[in-house]
Amino acid sequence: MLNGTNVNSPINRRIKLTIYQGHYATSHAHVDTYISMTEIRTDAAMAKEAADELANRLRYTKIDTIVCLECTQIIGAFLSRELMMGTRSVNSGAAIHVVTPEINSNNQLSFNSEMQKYVTGKNVALLMSTVSTGRSLARAGECIEYYGGNLVGIASIFSAIEKSGSLPIHTIFHRKDLNEYNSYKSNECPLCKRGRKLDGLINAGGCTVL
Repeated sequence: MLNGTNVNSPINRRIKLTIYQGHYATSHAHVDTYISMTEIRTDAAMAKEAADELANRLRYTKIDTIVCLECTQIIGAFLSRELMMGTRSVNSGAAIHVVTPEINSNNQLSFNSEMQKYVTGKNVALLMSTVSTGRSLARAGECIEYYGGNLVGIASIFSAIEKSGSLPIHTIFHRKDLNEYNSYKSNECPLCKRGRKLDGLINAGGCTVL
């Protein structure tokens, strides 16, 4: 993989991503930029900074459970603590559970019997690494609805879209912050049409270089 470029968040310079220009495939799209989330998801100090920023957007939303996808559990833990401890939060002093659904070989989400009680009848916030086309977000929303949860908030590290249904997507990085970021249907990808081979495959955990 070529050398990446660090991009600092305009809302908090202590939060940064590393981006790699190229030709990459996700499970449902081709993109011209790989956004590495590794540092922000593993560096405790940066994860806390990200959680604090997202808490500022969610502190007036009553939340019982945070559902974490795409390796965001560390950020989710800091986010829950900030919402519970913050003096200006409607969740101050409340209990918030942080859970992650299981994913099967068909990429379907489910909650096991022990976790369902934290979703059914609860106000749920969804935390993701990346919202590109919105398909993964929609699948997660359907899962939460299936188990009887009430989706009240959406947060992400990066989002290329502004909202999902009636809910805004609270994010740290927007498309405009990354200079260039384009997503294409695999059968409409202009990079493929120009004969450019894939540089890597992107999944929730990162990128596999080809």
